[in-house]
Amino acid sequence: MNRVRLSAAAALLIFLFASCGTKPSDQPAPAAATAVTIIPSPAPTATSIPHASDIRFALIGTITPVNVWTLFDANGYSYNNYALMSSYWPRLYQLSIPDRAFETMAAGGMPSPVQQEGSFYTATVPLRSDLKWTDGKPFTADDVAFTVNTVLSFQLGFDWHDFYNPDFIDHAEALDSHTVKFYLKKQPNVGVWQYGALQGPIVQEAYWESKVAGSAALLPPKDLLSQVSSLMAQAREIQSKIDELNAILASLSPTGGDYSQTMTDVKNRQADLNQANTALAKIQSQYDTALDAARQSLYALDGQEEPTLGDWMPAGQQSGVWVNKGNPAHPFNEPYFDNAFYKTYAGEEDALNAFQRKDVDEILESGGLSLSAHATIGNSFPLMESPGNDLSFLVFNDSNPLLGDPAFRRALACAMDPKSMLGRLGDGVQELTFFVAPAEKPWDNPDSVLPCNGLDSTSRLAQAVQILKAAGYKWQVSPSQNAHGLGFILPNGGAVPAINLLVASSNDFEVNSANFINQKLSLVGIQLVVQSVVPERLRYAVFSSHQYDLAILGWRVSEYPGYLCDWFADGNPFGVHSNYLQSSCEALNSTGDLATAQQDVFGIQSTLVLDLPFIPLYSNTTYDGYRDIRYPFTGVQGGLSGIYGAPSLAIPAP
Repeated sequence: MNRVRLSAAAALLIFLFASCGTKPSDQPAPAAATAVTIIPSPAPTATSIPHASDIRFALIGTITPVNVWTLFDANGYSYNNYALMSSYWPRLYQLSIPDRAFETMAAGGMPSPVQQEGSFYTATVPLRSDLKWTDGKPFTADDVAFTVNTVLSFQLGFDWHDFYNPDFIDHAEALDSHTVKFYLKKQPNVGVWQYGALQGPIVQEAYWESKVAGSAALLPPKDLLSQVSSLMAQAREIQSKIDELNAILASLSPTGGDYSQTMTDVKNRQADLNQANTALAKIQSQYDTALDAARQSLYALDGQEEPTLGDWMPAGQQSGVWVNKGNPAHPFNEPYFDNAFYKTYAGEEDALNAFQRKDVDEILESGGLSLSAHATIGNSFPLMESPGNDLSFLVFNDSNPLLGDPAFRRALACAMDPKSMLGRLGDGVQELTFFVAPAEKPWDNPDSVLPCNGLDSTSRLAQAVQILKAAGYKWQVSPSQNAHGLGFILPNGGAVPAINLLVASSNDFEVNSANFINQKLSLVGIQLVVQSVVPERLRYAVFSSHQYDLAILGWRVSEYPGYLCDWFADGNPFGVHSNYLQSSCEALNSTGDLATAQQDVFGIQSTLVLDLPFIPLYSNTTYDGYRDIRYPFTGVQGGLSGIYGAPSLAIPAP
């Protein structure tokens, strides 16, 4: 699971560009979808494409050598560190490029179904028997179990936490050399299982076990954690009793004798609670201090001679340039280059100059090239244009009766003409026709088509008028391509009121798209008032005060579309209510089966295109420039920078 950064979950609010909400009505369950395509990794085959000596990447900023435990935790992460080092360690499974299908890597086949076994849920994974670390030792199930259990015992965070989530995973065990068994605390979903634990990096036990032992000795003793749990339970029990006494107190007369006695009981219980909380804080501090010391010791361990198991091996620095050498064993792919060089530059302009001097073949930076860099080199060298992971939507406040009408929303989706809007916005964005990232082929439902998809502007306006008339809306003068609608009237006979649209003033794309939407809706006779506000005010209006009609909202989304349920399941921040969506999200969050999860996601999207709580607008475009190399695909979700240049797939240019 590459991170640019990617999350195993959706990061609902953290990556907010703008804001908002609404609700669809209940819909019948859609027809079952086809199963997820699961493609096993092909064995390496001979190729007629000649090898070249070096592929050369430019990185912006610095590289900081760290050990594997630090790399995948917060204090070791950086885009450059991941570009250089993240592929040194094997994963059981991976997502194919560019199709992002779930496929084997170090696993010897698909995992067993997750099933309940006593107090746990369990599943086994077969391993390939032909893999060897770079020191010649075989790759075994002991390596997998050691990695998982070490991450859990040190309670590591960031990507380690996303891979081996302690809320779900209890431990792992080697049943034999080539079978590992996972023990889970509860039923995992696909985000936790296939897109989490089964794609986590794995280290060699033989190298790390003795090194980690010293750090593990610093971990807080188990009885300390038991004391923390006991004191927390005690504090909860006392607080519950205080709540009961306060409820009794509220029903008593302040002049009665029972009131005085109950008040005394409350004070005594409060003193007990204060004592328990003081003891808890002391024990918790001891626990946290010991855990932090153990982690810092782990992060400081020397891993320079660590055996690896990937297509590339670390080769240190040569004249200030970081080098990865091709693994002669070719465990997963046989690269077409012998070496991958990574040279760092202070800024993008320096990297561009090096690119134009032919000092490097490709520039890697988080999010891809800037628009200015794209303009600089776009006419001179190949540019790969890929859909990005930043999705933007028009969302509705469903508490507004007008905007709560699905027919009105469908008419707006037609009249807005998002495809024409893209021509106005220019470079940097592309059409978004699904509720998931554009190139996530396993998850986009091809049958979930947005209203008026594929129609030209004239036909879209005519269809919008037809939808509104069928729903009971009227005009004194009907809209046409050459004349604005006048006297727009609600089905109940009242005038259609003005509608406010909030947009983040800091985002030019959103401001320009809001103005374009205003022009299109004015043809229908809708008075739209665009308000450009600072992001903080926008967030407050959407998520706190709910004082808005429409807003443009954007997220950076994960590869697993669990974010659909963050947006639309019960308890969502937009007030969306649908029994079907709720049941679909409950099913999605409780299945570890890929095909079943895909059916659930397809069903969710089928409902969304009918009710349109959001109208998809656009995704960002990721630009990547390269020279003297080519790739066996024309685009990939997140761009080449999102997969760190994929040096194992790059091909020397003819």
